[in-house]
Amino acid sequence: MKKKLLFAVFIVFAAAQIGRAEFLTLQGYVDLVLQNNADFQSVQANIDAVNGKLAAIERTYSYYLSAGAGYTVDRSQRQSFNGMTIKDLKNVSYDVSVNKQFETGTQVSVGFNGTYNSVSLLPSGDGASNDLAGPFVRLQQSLLQEFNGGSTKASLAKARADAQSALYLLKYQKQSIILKAKLAYWNLSYARTVIDFRKTSLSRTKKILDWNQRRYNLDLAEKTDLLQSQAALKLGELNLKLAYESELQARRNFNVLLNIDSANVNYEVEKFAENGAEYEKGKILEKEGVRADVLSALENVKSAQYDQEAQEKTSGADLVLAGQFSLNGVDNEFRDAADYVIHASRPSYSLSLRYTLPLDFKIRKAVNEGYEAARVSAQKAAQAASITENNDWLQLVDNWENAKSRLTLVVEIRTVQQQRHEEEQSLLKKGRSTTYMVIQSEQDLDDATLNVLQGVFELITIYEQAEAFYKNNY
Repeated sequence: MKKKLLFAVFIVFAAAQIGRAEFLTLQGYVDLVLQNNADFQSVQANIDAVNGKLAAIERTYSYYLSAGAGYTVDRSQRQSFNGMTIKDLKNVSYDVSVNKQFETGTQVSVGFNGTYNSVSLLPSGDGASNDLAGPFVRLQQSLLQEFNGGSTKASLAKARADAQSALYLLKYQKQSIILKAKLAYWNLSYARTVIDFRKTSLSRTKKILDWNQRRYNLDLAEKTDLLQSQAALKLGELNLKLAYESELQARRNFNVLLNIDSANVNYEVEKFAENGAEYEKGKILEKEGVRADVLSALENVKSAQYDQEAQEKTSGADLVLAGQFSLNGVDNEFRDAADYVIHASRPSYSLSLRYTLPLDFKIRKAVNEGYEAARVSAQKAAQAASITENNDWLQLVDNWENAKSRLTLVVEIRTVQQQRHEEEQSLLKKGRSTTYMVIQSEQDLDDATLNVLQGVFELITIYEQAEAFYKNNY
């Protein structure tokens, strides 16, 4: 007997544990969305990709190593040297250097290079060789297009602006997903609250029907009272059914953001109605910065400006100064039939100046006008985005204040309707009212209560929008 009792207790306890849903806070749900939602993960991966591209942009100024070697043999015997035919000509060359471009536009190479040449002559068989090797420093500077970094700086700045614009748009998408998650959470809380309310309302209506049924059976009430009560009960059942349908959709939306293909939600969520007073009186809207989509548009303006600057510099004339200095520039060796050797070693340097001027003046003018139009377009788009964002914020603030005012009124209306309903019930018991009036007061109280719930939900929705897009939480 004791074993059976213990087993029964165990079964009841286990069933209670299975039926007990885990409580999930709003932040806990958002964290789960960030971990599991495919759309969010895609956006985050894109953010990581753009950050990687930002790092790649800076490689323009990175050091890099270059090395090369070549070997040539020419036995064509079509060349002559002091009246003799060249039997063969050999050449070996090599070059190793470390290179860097600086922000001033200066390109610098430091390295070591060399060449070795040898020649054999016919018919004497004499030969000669030449060996040139040594460290060198080479630099090149554009005095027009790349003066102080000119076109390269503009091109890199454009690339950075493009990347930053993409990051802001991705941030805006990220904020939108988080807002969607918060609203899905609160919508489920709202739907469950409405179900609880509809159940309570149906229970009250059922009591009215039972009371009228007893009175009708005792011939103390008209059939119209009974029918009115039955119709009210059916209306309550319909409202409860609609509430369950809305809650089902809310559960699906809740799970979709978690990538769960099911309508079952095994979580208890916060009661949003209990936070109504906090939203009504304890919270304020704050605008900490500019919305991310507007910041993206402003970066597009920078991109267009830098793009135009780079185009103007690279499409025009240029004057390039180049120079090289070798510390050990020449080491020549010549051997004749008498094995006579000549050596020479000395530093060497070279300078060059090159001027270029494109002659397609008409085409260049049309191209420049296109870049100017792109810049103007970006500016106008940013102005429009800024105006829209400012109006959206002002409307959000107006909606917030209006929603709080409406909530205050509907709370007062609910209080009055509650008093009216209690009074109608009291009068009905005294025979001084009708079933219709009681049921009507019941429905009016239900409407007033729902208006309060909707008012709280509206406040939460407005606040979460402000939090998502105008605060730097994520």
